[in-house]
Amino acid sequence: MSDLLALQPNINIKLYIVAPEVRRRKVRDEILRPTFSLREKPISEVCGFLSIEELKEKIEGLNKLGLLSSIRPNFLDEVAMYFTEEDDWD
Repeated sequence: MSDLLALQPNINIKLYIVAPEVRRRKVRDEILRPTFSLREKPISEVCGFLSIEELKEKIEGLNKLGLLSSIRPNFLDEVAMYFTEEDDWD
């Protein structure tokens, strides 16, 4: 993702990493690495983490309510976690 942002510096999109909850700590550690944190716009500001389990649960709930076809892209941003150095995810 860092390469994508480097090659397209004016791109203004949200990025997400979807992974199992057990990988959250690893994703956090990678996103907060200095190589990604020292960019003009740190990856942690534009890339959120989505737990596959939570995402599936929310989508199944919306589907049961018949609302799946009406979700908007910002739905992902509301579900995603954005990491900072101050977070304690242990």
